[in-house]
Amino acid sequence: MFWILAGLPFGTHWMFLKLAPKGYGLSGTIGAFAMKVIIGGLIGGVILLIRIVRIPVDLVRAICHQKFT
Repeated sequence: MFWILAGLPFGTHWMFLKLAPKGYGLSGTIGAFAMKVIIGGLIGGVILLIRIVRIPVDLVRAICHQKFT
């Protein structure tokens, strides 16, 4: 649950790539929206993890660049 909630800000634009489904009732539309939120949160969680891993790499690059400049 935390993975999805932490990833929502990073995966929000992935949730709305497709328009709302046609031909479904209210429950199908709500289910499709819930699935999009879950998938967007999972994709955002992966993006968040990649950004967290990149922080030390960028920090080392900044220190090395400053040392040689």
